[in-house]
Amino acid sequence: MTILLLIVLLCLPIAVLKNSSGAASGGAEPMEVVSYTVAPGDTLWSYAERVTPEGEDVSETVEELKQLNHLQTSSLQVGQRIVVPIR
Repeated sequence: MTILLLIVLLCLPIAVLKNSSGAASGGAEPMEVVSYTVAPGDTLWSYAERVTPEGEDVSETVEELKQLNHLQTSSLQVGQRIVVPIR
């Protein structure tokens, strides 16, 4: 009985962490995306300006693109492929 209790107590934090990972990533419904290949002269900001609907905040699009593509910085390389949400 003591071993079973110990196993449950050891596994509980793992289960909690596993279930909370969906919430950390937003837990939002699936999103349609397309792939874009970075061209010479592209910056994350310039690309975000092109795809941000008029009247919306470009900086929010930049942050969204960074999150979707697991980018630590806004730097892009020519030929790099990024995923972009379809709006």
